[in-house]
Amino acid sequence: MSDRVLIVRAEYGEVKESRVVDGDILQVVRSIAREALEEWDPASSDYVIVKDRYEVSIKLPLTKEQFERYSKYGLRRGQGVASFDIPVYMVSFSNEWRGDSYRDKKVYLITIYVDEEVESEVKEFAAETTREAEG
Repeated sequence: MSDRVLIVRAEYGEVKESRVVDGDILQVVRSIAREALEEWDPASSDYVIVKDRYEVSIKLPLTKEQFERYSKYGLRRGQGVASFDIPVYMVSFSNEWRGDSYRDKKVYLITIYVDEEVESEVKEFAAETTREAEG
């Protein structure tokens, strides 16, 4: 089944690329993982893919299309909102350890495209993930 998939690339605290493609999210993750693998420098960095979940809340009522799209992600009804968890994959291919701290310098975040608001949140998360810690 085809989904709309959001791909965000962040480097050093900035979003460098954001695009939405149609396809199976697992196939998109594999494709981006191969792309990132070509950029990875095994002499200076780990190569890591992490799967997580991101909770999304949208106002009720839902359209029939929204219900069909999001019901496969554990759709729940709350007080005036519907909530569901979308998968988020982070592909980190440029990172470093400094003592006990770890920093991602370049990542891809791949998830289901929901709307512009969620896209904005994912972009901010990607940028924050790669931002240099102060102090």
